[in-house]
Amino acid sequence: MLRFALTVVLSAFLLFLVQPLVGKVVLPWFGGAPAVWTTCLLFFQLVLLGGYAWSHGVVRRLQGAWQRRAHVALLCVAVLALWVTTALWGTPLVPALSLRPEGSDAPTLRLLLLLSLCVGLPYFALSSTGPLLQAWVAQSVPAVTAMRLYAASNVGSLVGLLAFPVFFEPLWPLRTLAWAWAAGFTLFAVLCASLAWRAPVVPRDPARETKLEARTVAGWIVLAALPSALLLATTNHLTQDVAPIPFLWVLPLVLYLASFVITFDSARWYRRGWALPALSVMGLMVAGLMLYPTEPSALVALGGYLGFLAVACVAGHGELVRLRPAGEHLTAFYLAVSVGGALGGFSIAVVAPRVLKDFFELPIVAGLIVLAIAAAVLRSEPGRTGRVFFPVSLLLTILLGWSIMSHGLGVIETRRDFFGVLRVERDPRGKVLMHGRVLHGAQLAEPTKRRLATTYYAPASGVGRLLRSYPRPLHVGAIGLGVGTLAAYARPGDSYRFYEISPTVVSLAQGEGGHFTWLSEAPSRPEVVLGDARTSLERERPNAYDVLVVDAFSGDSVPTHLLTREAFELYRAHLESDASVLALHLSNRYLNLLPVVARLARELGLHSLVVDIDKGAHEDWALSSLWVLLSKDPASLRLEVPAEDASTLETVKEGPLWTDEFTSLWGLVVW
Repeated sequence: MLRFALTVVLSAFLLFLVQPLVGKVVLPWFGGAPAVWTTCLLFFQLVLLGGYAWSHGVVRRLQGAWQRRAHVALLCVAVLALWVTTALWGTPLVPALSLRPEGSDAPTLRLLLLLSLCVGLPYFALSSTGPLLQAWVAQSVPAVTAMRLYAASNVGSLVGLLAFPVFFEPLWPLRTLAWAWAAGFTLFAVLCASLAWRAPVVPRDPARETKLEARTVAGWIVLAALPSALLLATTNHLTQDVAPIPFLWVLPLVLYLASFVITFDSARWYRRGWALPALSVMGLMVAGLMLYPTEPSALVALGGYLGFLAVACVAGHGELVRLRPAGEHLTAFYLAVSVGGALGGFSIAVVAPRVLKDFFELPIVAGLIVLAIAAAVLRSEPGRTGRVFFPVSLLLTILLGWSIMSHGLGVIETRRDFFGVLRVERDPRGKVLMHGRVLHGAQLAEPTKRRLATTYYAPASGVGRLLRSYPRPLHVGAIGLGVGTLAAYARPGDSYRFYEISPTVVSLAQGEGGHFTWLSEAPSRPEVVLGDARTSLERERPNAYDVLVVDAFSGDSVPTHLLTREAFELYRAHLESDASVLALHLSNRYLNLLPVVARLARELGLHSLVVDIDKGAHEDWALSSLWVLLSKDPASLRLEVPAEDASTLETVKEGPLWTDEFTSLWGLVVW
């Protein structure tokens, strides 16, 4: 039993360690969008489903030694596939640059195919090991004892997930971690094959097996699907409004897996007496948070959403365990759980973006899971507990539904694509573009002020002062388009070139719908390049920009691959001379990125000017903004800035040196 437990734990450790690792590898290739991780989760759930289906098929269709032979053969093929791709690419799990997507069309399918090449077969082999070994063990011990292996595997999963952002990511580059994981997988395959080859497999006796009711299997699937959907919906919300970083990928998944550990280890951990009241309280908190336009702080947001996720998953999986089968149907049970997980992931990653115009999936799934738990409780316990919790669940569902209704107030148009939800909203002063809960640009309605730069780009901002003071004609490159506000500074003879990954943003900024007119009314039509900015710049010849503005936000954060040493060296290659300026927009509610930029500026020998203004500036629709201007020539940074708004990076404590192989936001979060 101990050897089986250790093998299952090792497989789960590798299974979940590779998720944030591979996710971080492919994140820059798709613009750092939050949906990258959601799609990664969908991929891992689909492959997990395939692994569980394999285990179920092996146990149900093969007899005796053929079960062992089939699994050993799968392990051999997986190891071969891993090292063949390593030989072709030079590094395990890290695909060749030739596979990088050139455009932003069909990113979900491209990403799924890329992940299949990177880790498909090894992940399939890992995912099939746990349920298959448990099925073999269940032939000689009670099913309840065998199911404790599932709890043990989730402990390994938790350790693997937490180890990445806390231990591995801050200390080692990606390629080193990829090599270590490949070596660990090879060792696992050898150990698992030796164990499987000697595993005691008892021949099946179909005549003695009981039949499963369709209603029972449907209950398993529903109670597995809703926590999975809630996991992805919560992760989507957090990474959209904070940052698509492994820490915020891992934390919800850790809570999700912890619920399996709690509920599958022993029936004594899950009690309706504490779980249902806790679910009611956290549900009220989430409904309250969603009624506000923005969260009060990162801690409050994480506490509310993750607290609800944790309690809802424990309750959902607790009710699932109450419906567990006899040992002979263990692989069928795990297969149904995996089907539910995949359906939940598919509904959020694929269906929701095509059916829902906004991020309504979180309140919808939250309401559904509360109702499903209430129905399960009422069915098995129609007494006082069920009668009390059911009306409470209805009240929570109504409040969550009201949060959806409140999002429509003042909204003129909503569009959604792979890169997020965009809403054009009406304001007494004009129109604004919201990306999730983050404002990405605004234009005044008054005809005499339509060409006035607003929000983070107002004349008093760092970029506003820079562009107004620069000699003409001016050649400007801008990473990130928004609504095209920077084009307000364009003068006859100037040329502006924007890089934008979202086709929806481009269409809105170019005037579709008649909401924003900066690009169409500019003296000379600005050029827009569609696709990831780094990929586009790497393919272009040096552009000789006088000013290069980095203002690409994913949610409320600059994608990390735009703030690495390699990225800065690429930016410098596209500047005209030492007198040219690199302007970075770092306004952020939750992340302090100044230490990272301070380290990069010192490494590359760049002088700096930090312009930090508050919204008290006496300008129309000016917002607080933080801009960092960098140049080789300090004379280029001598702007007229009030002393209270100006500083340099020399006063900032330097952070770690970010490279394409190493980025860590650990320690930069403003709680």
